[in-house]
Amino acid sequence: RLGTGVSSLPYHHPLILADRMVLLDHLTLGRAMFGVGPGALPSDAFMMGIDPIRQREMMDESLEAILALLRSDEPVTRDCGWFTLKEARLHMRPYSRPHMEVAVAAQVSPAGPRVAGKHGASLLSLGATTAGGFDVLGAHWGTCEELATEHGQTVSRANWRLVGPMHIAPTMDQARREVEFGLPAWVDYFQRVAALPLLAEPTQTQDMVDSMKASGLAVIGTPDDAARQIER
Repeated sequence: RLGTGVSSLPYHHPLILADRMVLLDHLTLGRAMFGVGPGALPSDAFMMGIDPIRQREMMDESLEAILALLRSDEPVTRDCGWFTLKEARLHMRPYSRPHMEVAVAAQVSPAGPRVAGKHGASLLSLGATTAGGFDVLGAHWGTCEELATEHGQTVSRANWRLVGPMHIAPTMDQARREVEFGLPAWVDYFQRVAALPLLAEPTQTQDMVDSMKASGLAVIGTPDDAARQIER
């Protein structure tokens, strides 16, 4: 799948976002995947006047409306206080049938699996190569199946994505050279802005590479290294 749309749902009106994703679905001839999440940064919510405590609830409300727009042949009416739909329809039906794949992001909290199961969506486990994220994978899938059964939906392990960072090159030396530009800024963002302690405190880029490889967090190396990580 070449196109991936990722959105923090509470920041968009469901009808506009659904229409944009349908357009991407047509432009990519069905190769778009719609990934959704509540938004990880309270600072983003603050700038837009959104209560961070309500982000997951708002994601659930907006995803329910978007799926109704994608799946229903009838006009959709909703009033959730922060958005309203009045006999709303999409400009055009999706290119994919019945619609592009929808996946809900999850890190450690069970909120993502609950929403994915409730709406019969795929699960996107973003922290699969971190210690905390890996430890909850089994519980997350159990929650997803439980909520799917409760709401009359079905979920498939075939559509469960486990996400981990990779930078692949023909040789290890080339991969190390290529991450000299970008890796320090990437680590700095996740540690200072997203508040995710990815590494202890390495100072040099190659120390970062060694630390990420040793912990199993990321692959920076060859296709064989990537294959070993997937098997692990």
